[in-house]
Amino acid sequence: MGIALAQLLELLDEEFPPATAVDGDVTGLQLQAGRTEVDSVLVSLEVTDEVVSEAQQGAYDVVVSFHPLLFQPLRALTESERVGRLSTRLIQSGIALIALHTRVDAHPQGTNARFAQALGLRVREPLIPNPRYPGYGMGVIAEAEPPLRAEEFLERIFTWVEQPLRYVPGRAPQIRTVAIVGGSGAGFLPEVFLHGVDAFVTGDVKYHAFHQAWGKLWLIDAGHAETERFVPQAIADRLRQRLPVPVAIAQAWRSPVQWYPLRVGPMNLRP
Repeated sequence: MGIALAQLLELLDEEFPPATAVDGDVTGLQLQAGRTEVDSVLVSLEVTDEVVSEAQQGAYDVVVSFHPLLFQPLRALTESERVGRLSTRLIQSGIALIALHTRVDAHPQGTNARFAQALGLRVREPLIPNPRYPGYGMGVIAEAEPPLRAEEFLERIFTWVEQPLRYVPGRAPQIRTVAIVGGSGAGFLPEVFLHGVDAFVTGDVKYHAFHQAWGKLWLIDAGHAETERFVPQAIADRLRQRLPVPVAIAQAWRSPVQWYPLRVGPMNLRP
């Protein structure tokens, strides 16, 4: 038994409220592709050629992606560039596209909570609580019980992200309180300072942010996609509890960023 696309969108709005997204973010239905009924859903971190091929081969009706495909205003859709090519493939195949992005970041069991739990931390509260939705908010404040030596904490992160870490040391030799904002979260550094935490884990940290944090807190850049690695599983878990149709996680995706020395194989997005 399937579900109407409109019902799926309503359900997603209930579970991941649009009002919890960061101002200016682009979320919701991006491509309808002529679709009104849904019999199967494929969840992905983002839309790539590999993900579209997997959706086509598996005859999925909808791709629910974390990262939006359509983000900047478009002047044209041509197959010579990425957005136009992928949009054309989805439309031609009748595959709808929905993006959730920071609505998942703000979920109590979303991007940041899942990463904190994987690191063995207890989530205490959102970094920036949403005033309308208790428990929702951007980022999390989590605690290590008992406190961890800094080197042990860095090793835990490295074990999950499987890539070199960039960091500056903080004031404390041990880490008890940690702020986490998956993806590109260095812009939240002022709010993190206000919480007085021992460490902040995020991605895409610029050079001067490291200067700001030096000697104040352990600022750890663990990578953009790498800190979002639990997103597809988090989305799928919530949808499987509420949808009467099969929900799968895309297996074909890999980050476009390569490392030297090379990582062995693509990053596994499943926990």
